Amino acid sequence: MALSHVHCHYALHKERDMVTVWDRLLTASPMGQSAPATPADWALAARDSGVVAALPHLGLLHLAGPDAREFLQNQLTQSVADLADTETRLAAWCSAKGRARAVFRVIPSDTGLVLLADADTLEAIRPKLQMFILRAQVAITDLSADEGLMGVTGPVAETLLTETAGSLPRADNELVRAGDLHVIRVPGHPAARYLVLAPEKQLAALWERYQAALTPTDQAFWQLLDIQAGLPTVTPATMERFVPTMLNLEPLGGINYTKGCYPGQEVVARMHYLGKLKRRLYRARLGDDPPLPGSAVTLADGTEAGEVVSAALSPEQGSELLAVLRIEMAEREGLQVDGRPLQLLDLPYPPPGESA
Repeated sequence: MALSHVHCHYALHKERDMVTVWDRLLTASPMGQSAPATPADWALAARDSGVVAALPHLGLLHLAGPDAREFLQNQLTQSVADLADTETRLAAWCSAKGRARAVFRVIPSDTGLVLLADADTLEAIRPKLQMFILRAQVAITDLSADEGLMGVTGPVAETLLTETAGSLPRADNELVRAGDLHVIRVPGHPAARYLVLAPEKQLAALWERYQAALTPTDQAFWQLLDIQAGLPTVTPATMERFVPTMLNLEPLGGINYTKGCYPGQEVVARMHYLGKLKRRLYRARLGDDPPLPGSAVTLADGTEAGEVVSAALSPEQGSELLAVLRIEMAEREGLQVDGRPLQLLDLPYPPPGESA
């Protein structure tokens, strides 16, 4: 990744409409037309050989400058002051009321830190984030015009990645760098998954090579794998709806209760030390098309039980989703979305307890 070559002008960059790396690459080299067209086929390919997914729905903000780490240390729910060059961390950025505006994967760079998140969310929160910079020497740059991400998983994919990067991250959230290329291992269920972050020219070459060797999938299948791994995302539809604890960021390593102050810290800490967790993230199946983020989850009598966070088509027909539900209602009969019955599924990690 060419982050070391980003010039740092300590001023606020005016937001502009831009053509992203994937806008160009998918026009020049669209997803293979012979690829299996269903999540069930993609799931088999991921298990038996490997899949590769273009991820145009993800965006990248680079915060560069001598004050970048200190600035984000004072903004996020997880510590970044001690972030090593070989790791990434999940973290939320909250409102003063402790509601998550975004959930980031924080990635180290040579000159600062990169925030990886839903692209629409990054566009929405960037002006707000800039307001907090004040006199700090921090420059925020949208990398989406120059850098891009693809996702890979499967045994053949791991062989390809090893050839590409020289080695693989051995644990979730770890990072391997090979020049400008970054390979990040992210939680997968049941198999390991990897994000590949690279500048456009290198990404284009990898996209061509990996499409030939693996099964290309769409971004929705990668979002399904995120759901199966219990990884939450915040979109504009769910922005400032949930305290990070409700999104299960505690068991996912996205909250540090000893790092010091940040916006909303008192609310998050109070819920942990003094309160009782009344809502948390659940995984579920719906025998129909995916509902939109922000869709209401109710009981049969219409009582509000929660809200959909993300959803995608499932290999088992219908869709799978993540939803923040009231714990007291989650085990009741009759959970539904728009009248369609909801079946709860297990998460791949121990959920946060009801008692803080």
